Amino acid sequence: MIARYRGTGKRACTLISTCLSTSRAESNRHTNRRTFPVGLCGGGYKAGSQQRCSAHWAGLLAASAVVASVNTESEEPVPIDQKSDVLPKLLELLDQLYNSKKYVELLAVLDNCEEISSAELLWRRARVKWEIIKIEDKDTSIFARSDRVSQIQELVDLVEQALEMDETCSSAHRWKAILSDARSSLAGLKEQFRNLETKKYHLERAVELDPSDAAAMTLLGAWHMNLLELPLLPRFIAFVLLKIPKYGSYEDALELFLRAEEIAPAVSVGNVFLAGKAYFRLGNKSKAKEYLELAINREATSDEDLIYQEEAKLFARANSMS
Repeated sequence: MIARYRGTGKRACTLISTCLSTSRAESNRHTNRRTFPVGLCGGGYKAGSQQRCSAHWAGLLAASAVVASVNTESEEPVPIDQKSDVLPKLLELLDQLYNSKKYVELLAVLDNCEEISSAELLWRRARVKWEIIKIEDKDTSIFARSDRVSQIQELVDLVEQALEMDETCSSAHRWKAILSDARSSLAGLKEQFRNLETKKYHLERAVELDPSDAAAMTLLGAWHMNLLELPLLPRFIAFVLLKIPKYGSYEDALELFLRAEEIAPAVSVGNVFLAGKAYFRLGNKSKAKEYLELAINREATSDEDLIYQEEAKLFARANSMS
């Protein structure tokens, strides 16, 4: 169990700053990869040694516990403006744990900070729980788990709470789109179609609130592409039976992919693959080949990247661009 340390916000900042410096050095020793806020579907990661909390990370958890004790006399959640000097350092710590794939440790930190009322903490809790769910389902089809819809609904509820607390939190909007899509994909085709408007709204809102959110742009571009490339039967269900409005174009999707690549160059394999695919649909085969080659040759840093690289190879081969 992690002890709750008594102290002031100043003490919390000091201890967390020390641990952040240590964790940066530790991270630099063990990893040499680029990180990105979220992939096309939130990222895919391997289970393994990251599930074990080392003494180093246990120290980080102990330091983070100081944050939860800034105002331990009250049973009510503490609004973030009462400890604004602490929150940024805590969020930096949480994001370092996430980028290092220390999901169990990250969740323990969040559990120890429940007294802090913050939209930023709520969506991060949903994000890490989603990563843990995906690790659990690594070797088993997610569709075989009857409890997954309700579990993912709990995560959707978390990001909805975050948005009720702060509607201008762009990351909460992005994660509402990601998690509502994951939930609807398990609930059947009809539910997926019904969720299309919700997903589009929250991705557009994320981009509106944060024009530098490359991940939300990629997701929104993919939303347009997926709708444009529906097979005949799903297209009939969506546009005729469910009367879903027809949206977007390949030009709209491509613009989003190119903007995302400009903001976060050489990061997302999926983004350049989809850009190449959009160029091909628009009849620009030379540009399509250029972007597909970028996807194939770009360093893969996640399971998701590897999947998109294989798709890029298959697409290039099928359309005589390999």
